[in-house]
Amino acid sequence: MTITTHTVSTSTAQTRPPVNFQALAIFIAAAIIFAVFGILNPNFLAFDNLRDIAVSACVNALIGIGLTYVIITGGIDLSVGSIASLTGIISATLMVNGGVPAIPALLIGLVLGFLAGATNGVLITALKLPPFIATLGTMSVYQGLAYVATNGTPVYNVPASFVLLLNSYIGGVPIVVLVVAIVAVLAWLLLRRTVFGQNVIATGGSEETAWLSGVRVNRVKILVYGISGTLAALAGLVVVARISAAQSEAGAPYLLTAIAAAVIGGANLMGGEGRIAGTLVGALILGALTNGLVLLNVPSFYEQIVTGLVVVIAVALDQGSKGWPVLRRGGHRPAATPETTSVTTVSAKEAARAAKRK
Repeated sequence: MTITTHTVSTSTAQTRPPVNFQALAIFIAAAIIFAVFGILNPNFLAFDNLRDIAVSACVNALIGIGLTYVIITGGIDLSVGSIASLTGIISATLMVNGGVPAIPALLIGLVLGFLAGATNGVLITALKLPPFIATLGTMSVYQGLAYVATNGTPVYNVPASFVLLLNSYIGGVPIVVLVVAIVAVLAWLLLRRTVFGQNVIATGGSEETAWLSGVRVNRVKILVYGISGTLAALAGLVVVARISAAQSEAGAPYLLTAIAAAVIGGANLMGGEGRIAGTLVGALILGALTNGLVLLNVPSFYEQIVTGLVVVIAVALDQGSKGWPVLRRGGHRPAATPETTSVTTVSAKEAARAAKRK
């Protein structure tokens, strides 16, 4: 085997800027949206209305946080809405017809959500199915199971103890908002302060490189889809508590809006990048748009048009920012001063030739 030494030029002035302008732009956009609606309708910025916006954003935020993990790995999960519906139906049925207490029913729903999500991960890793195809199939399966569980009949009379568990207030603050805040902090710590989180980012950057570095890529993917399923289940249970009933299609409307929240928040659909705080802001932006349009008496079907336009603009800016120095990922980097360094590399072709000669 022959080892060759190559001389390459590297930049020594790669300094991280104090401000990530791309991330900051999301917060600025949110502030502008809130300000515009506040000017158009003063009631928009009333405390009670802002609280309503926060509550309405919670379901998208929960599902979006799980999807952020999935998108960082370069995947997608189309089954989250169906998982939310299925877990909501199962937990509600256990409480109403089986007499299961609120907390055990909640835990059963979360475990079911994890298993459903992990199943997606197994299909993707073991069978090598593309994430889009695998989760498109399980989306139909889980939705069908939600119908089968109750023959498509809604489950009413959910116990008040369960409703109070996820749909009450502590000191004037909705419990569900506190739940989302806790989940967001834990998700951020897991992603940014643990080895697992670094492995998630590495997997999204390059699966092959991550694998060569010792990362158990398949295990990471299964756990990531399990996290997505768990948070989708929690979101489904929040919906049940909010309306005091469970419906077979309750989670379906949140699929696209949760993906939109993650994308607006800066999740790169090509993988390798995503921000928990950005996803929260993305969910708030969608909640503000819906609420603001209602206050302005805009017909509800325009909401889908506005949401679609916001997603398109967010993705366009995300892609365009790669060519804009100020908004480039990681922020503006000053011009580098090239410095020549010596790097020792092994040529695979030369090694093969050497082996043949021997």
